[in-house]
Amino acid sequence: MKLRYLTGSIVLLAGGSLADPLPAPDLAPAAQDTAMPDSACAPDDLSVLTYNVAGLPWPLAKKGPVALRAIGERLARMRAEGCAPRVVVLQEAFSAEAKAIGARAGYAYSVEGPYLRTGGVPPGMDRSWMLGETAGTPVDSGLVVLSDLPVLDVQRAAFPEGACAGYDCLAAKGVVLVTLQLASGRAVMVATTHFNSRGASKAPVERTLAAYRRQADFLARFIAAHRAPGMPLVIAGDFNRGQRPGRMALLDAAMARLAGGPLLDSLRICMNDDPGAYDRSLDALTIARRARDLQFAIDGEGAGLQPVGIDIPFGTEPDGTMLSDHIGYTVRYRYTAS
Repeated sequence: MKLRYLTGSIVLLAGGSLADPLPAPDLAPAAQDTAMPDSACAPDDLSVLTYNVAGLPWPLAKKGPVALRAIGERLARMRAEGCAPRVVVLQEAFSAEAKAIGARAGYAYSVEGPYLRTGGVPPGMDRSWMLGETAGTPVDSGLVVLSDLPVLDVQRAAFPEGACAGYDCLAAKGVVLVTLQLASGRAVMVATTHFNSRGASKAPVERTLAAYRRQADFLARFIAAHRAPGMPLVIAGDFNRGQRPGRMALLDAAMARLAGGPLLDSLRICMNDDPGAYDRSLDALTIARRARDLQFAIDGEGAGLQPVGIDIPFGTEPDGTMLSDHIGYTVRYRYTAS
């Protein structure tokens, strides 16, 4: 495992990390309200935290093991206080310390994403040795799902060989889909993913957009193929979308195919429902502006998961620092049945 990380790191040093640099938070929100209203939790309800923890392998680590340990310890404190999210989906959990967050936080279940990408490159597709596109996957997907709810089923897959561009091809990015049992006995599905970056991949923009299209199509096909009929679904992760019209259109189309129509992300739904509450949270506004870390809730047949509130346990610290270069936020969903 150390050899795989080292090999990938050496190649990656030529092109930076596996994610695009993010704009800084708007302000250090020492006095902001990041605990949103409507926190009651019924047995059918679900809370999902999505967080890119920047757990890159040495020597690319941005924050190091101290920050990763602090993430796990904070989740453990939240558990002791009875406010830990029932499900956590992590991206860039490449290092051993990042993968240990679930154990440190006390989660009963930890499911890792794919480790290798399989299948050949489509005929005629150009691949660059200099950008690491022919080096295989020396690092895994970096995806982890943590759950306090029983895990009934797991499906995982890396994006196929042709669905990546630049240095992103060195990681087995893809999707992991789990079926979870709520306290009432009902089941829901949660998926997490991490899409191709643009600038940090060092590939030409048109090729990164083509990779993004293939990843969005693959995600929609994979989930459609493995989704249990009629089961509500949350898809959360680092979509590397940003405010880029091409990527927005591709992701919107993929989500619409799964939902059977246009679909807003859960943060935007909550902000539209109670704009005053979220205007007080500079971290919430930063998440919306960056538009990388997204959650989508898709209804099943006669049942759905309605976003009712946001919590931000991993935003800007009082001293203005962050534990990652992303903000980790929780969406609280209310199970609805007709």
